Amino acid sequence: MTQTKYHPVDQRNTMRSGLILRLSYIFASSFLFYEGFQNWLRGKLEIYHEVIFLCILTYVLALILLVVSMMPIRIIKRFSHLPLIALLFVTASSIYVIAEIQYEGVYRTDSMAFTHYAAQLWLFPSWNPYPHDLQKALEMFSVDIDYVTLKPDGDLVTNLNYPALHFVIFTPFIYFGVSDMRWVTFIFELATFMVIYWKSPAELRPLVMVPLFAGSDLAINFTAGCLGDYLWVLPLSLTVFYLENPILSGLTYGLACSVKQEPWILAPYLMIYMLRSNGGGLRRIKKLSIFIMVTVGTFILPNLFFILNDPESWFNGVTTPFAGELIVVSQGISMVTQKGLLPLSKTFYTTLTAITATLLFIYYGLYFSNIKDTLWAFPALIMWTSPRGLQNYFIYLIPVCLAATIKNYSKSEEDLRK
Repeated sequence: MTQTKYHPVDQRNTMRSGLILRLSYIFASSFLFYEGFQNWLRGKLEIYHEVIFLCILTYVLALILLVVSMMPIRIIKRFSHLPLIALLFVTASSIYVIAEIQYEGVYRTDSMAFTHYAAQLWLFPSWNPYPHDLQKALEMFSVDIDYVTLKPDGDLVTNLNYPALHFVIFTPFIYFGVSDMRWVTFIFELATFMVIYWKSPAELRPLVMVPLFAGSDLAINFTAGCLGDYLWVLPLSLTVFYLENPILSGLTYGLACSVKQEPWILAPYLMIYMLRSNGGGLRRIKKLSIFIMVTVGTFILPNLFFILNDPESWFNGVTTPFAGELIVVSQGISMVTQKGLLPLSKTFYTTLTAITATLLFIYYGLYFSNIKDTLWAFPALIMWTSPRGLQNYFIYLIPVCLAATIKNYSKSEEDLRK
């Protein structure tokens, strides 16, 4: 009877994958211990008894993960999806505790308040929200004054300043009685995580969770704090995976652009990508043309009514973030002005942003073969130099860059097998 012999390289690969899987259990356990303790602190357990059970279950899961991480590899592999399930459970639990108990059900940001109110106006009175002053939403949803957008003269910014899909996407949920749009955002967050997880090769899945849950802001705090960025992160992540298909990528990129302006920044770099990717000259031009037509069509479709109804109000609304009179506030380079170190004008930072975007465009074209996949991080680099460079402008690109990393790894593996 012959015995199967394992090559030393195969044995090392097996041991390495087993170690990575064990580390994912320990990482998930650590995250659960942290969030369990945070919910114990902020959950008002003497009043909200359901939080007691959430905390107990969180700690039970954390302990199970810790114990299982030390078990034989055959057992660990049998429950390889358990860390992800546990992480998603504690994410939902923490969002509930923060949104419903710590913040007592109110919206923290004017962004979520305005889009919720705009969806209500569009759904019930059937009003176009772009020409309307939405200040009433600040009182309706008890928005924290620290998270209201201001102009340099102290006035509030109270117009709708996002493309139409940003609020239209909420209308069916409002129609069926959903009162808190944070849970809609969480659905998109959950979908984003699942797409990235299932698109990853099996051996990488334990690792892909780490960037998503390395900090609680991306996974929990910003969603609970009423930021709706996952509405565009999901379609933009899909764009990464399907970029070689101009129809699918044009559709998903158009949807992302229909939600928020940040994906717009990628447009010139995506054009270079299409023109410089593999294929003959005519094929590249055809691919780019299809991508542009599908993107523009997808963007126009949800915005068309509002453009035709009141083009000036729509244009003024969607250009407010970069052309409106907004105060300088940033975690980027303009902090030196915001905090009084250097009295530089908004024009200075706008010019610096334009120079940064232009230089990136030139370098991307010149050194495309070496840096072609870096384009997904360009919006963060560009906005870091802008008058308003906020944390959410940066961290929501992490899932997008993670998707690009996974895609590159999968492609490299396919090339090696050929």
